Amino acid sequence: MIELNLDPRGERGPAPAVAFTLRPIGIVHAAPVKRARLPKYFVPRGRAALELFHPYGPGLQGLYEGLDLWVITYHALSGRLPGDAWQGGEGHPGVFATTALQRPNPIEFLRARVMTVDPAQGLLHVEGLDAEDGAPILDIRPATSPRHRLTRPGEERDTR
Repeated sequence: MIELNLDPRGERGPAPAVAFTLRPIGIVHAAPVKRARLPKYFVPRGRAALELFHPYGPGLQGLYEGLDLWVITYHALSGRLPGDAWQGGEGHPGVFATTALQRPNPIEFLRARVMTVDPAQGLLHVEGLDAEDGAPILDIRPATSPRHRLTRPGEERDTR
């Protein structure tokens, strides 16, 4: 459990630095992309292969073509915000109101759509992923509510 420091007046202070151990479950293999100045809300159409390390391949079981996913990756460019840059101010939005690459922590939540799944090989081919080639994958999650059971198109949902 992480506790916040409280000053004598009972106000919350900065959270203490805590060390975390993250174990990548795989790696992104993305085709090199020529970087250009993209519109602010550009939706990428990049294709990538997500290679899962042993023993995580069988975790792909149940994913299917067309399913939208969240792919959580380690993003080396983040986690280096200078001083109070995250706060915004003077008419500028704070970092949490933007899609800025510089974030307080080095993680990215990226949306992608499944093209093909091969649990035996630990491979997942996706489109729409805007990730750097070689980015470590921390997690993969369906972009659905946790209350919904995954179903294939045309399959009936359990409505309990």
